[in-house]
Amino acid sequence: MKKLLLVLLFICFYTVQHAQINEADRISALLEKEKIDSNRIHLLNDLARAYSLFNPAKGIITAQEAYNLALKTKSQSEELRALKFMANSYNNIGNYNQALDMFIKLEILSEKANLPSSIASALMNIGIIYTQQQDYSKALPYYLKSDSIIKANNLTTLKYNSYQNLGDLYDRLNKNDSALIYYTQAFEIATTLDNPEYIGGSYIGLGNCLIKLKDYQKGKEFYKIALNKLRLEKDDDLYCEGALNLANVYLIENQKDSALRLAWEVYQIAQKDSFPSRLKDACIFLSNFHKVSGRYDSSLYYKEKEIVIQEQTNSQEKVKAFQFKTFNEEIRQAELAESKRKEAEERSKQLQLILIGIFIPICFLLTIFLSKRKIHVKAIKTLGIVSLLLLFEYLTLLLHPFVVSITNHTPILELLIFVSIAALLIPTHHRVEHWLIEKLTVHRNHEESAIHIKQSKIKVKKPLP
Repeated sequence: MKKLLLVLLFICFYTVQHAQINEADRISALLEKEKIDSNRIHLLNDLARAYSLFNPAKGIITAQEAYNLALKTKSQSEELRALKFMANSYNNIGNYNQALDMFIKLEILSEKANLPSSIASALMNIGIIYTQQQDYSKALPYYLKSDSIIKANNLTTLKYNSYQNLGDLYDRLNKNDSALIYYTQAFEIATTLDNPEYIGGSYIGLGNCLIKLKDYQKGKEFYKIALNKLRLEKDDDLYCEGALNLANVYLIENQKDSALRLAWEVYQIAQKDSFPSRLKDACIFLSNFHKVSGRYDSSLYYKEKEIVIQEQTNSQEKVKAFQFKTFNEEIRQAELAESKRKEAEERSKQLQLILIGIFIPICFLLTIFLSKRKIHVKAIKTLGIVSLLLLFEYLTLLLHPFVVSITNHTPILELLIFVSIAALLIPTHHRVEHWLIEKLTVHRNHEESAIHIKQSKIKVKKPLP
């Protein structure tokens, strides 16, 4: 029986490996024939993505080549793609510090270029790194910020990733209701897009929720569907996750041979592809499995390998470096938020100044219009004075930022300049006020005088009783 399981495992493993090599070889063949730089960059990035799924070490080298060529040809979109695939490969080999550096750099470049899709992707991947470090309190804000950008810009493809990652986070936090909602939304989008890789990932998430609800039969079905799709799509990373989850279900149901077969397959794939997080999970499973079975030597062997992987990926130096980068990124995010707040405040001030600038001429025109109507002279005078006051105060508002900039916020200098401006504006204000009031009321005074004379003549002609 064990020999049969090993044969089946070898066949399955060889099939996945062979399919992945074929895809990479196909892109490599196209790359060898391509001479145009722009096309070569695109193919290099495609190859880097393919390698990131099953040979991240090669993925880093290929993505670096694509990045260098993109810089040379000033191809910004491909430069950002190369950074993303390079960061993914670093993440897959467990170099979280380098991956975080890359994603932060991707975020900064995307912000400068004002590319919402790239910004959202970078933020989401930073959240994934924190999730892998089990720092869920730091991961959630990045996921939510990414999700808000995705919704604001209706980025359909990224909606799937956002919902899937939020589902995964709530799954890890054992908030099964929230996880099920997000996984279901991700599944609906994956089905609409008809993307087998996305559908496979969604089935793993939904399977996790069903297992927590003790629906083992349905959960197993979902895991098996996921593994079939992910095997065809050559996504080793997700395949390892789904296979190990299914192995745990088999163990619960006391199907030990099936559980061991899947765990051993995950161990082999993770070792071949250099996926330390998946390899560590497989070692934990195999160590516990052999311990329960009474094979203490085998249990100790896998336990020692788990400790070695843990030390390699999470040594004290690496943890300190990661924490330092996290601290710097938190400061940068705070500064970015403050900068956006100030920009919004400045836009609000500019809008108010524009509205005031529009209102003042309207006020003058209204005053002129009313001066020709049967409105009391005092009302016209008041409107004229108010219009002038608004105009001169508006000029002061416009001059204020300029004065502040040249005085560098020095109160004494500001006071002297504003006093000088007032000394010029106040006499001008009074002269213009007298001129305007005279112009506005002269017509009304003539009309009132004419009416008064006419009434006087009527009174004179009236006969005495």
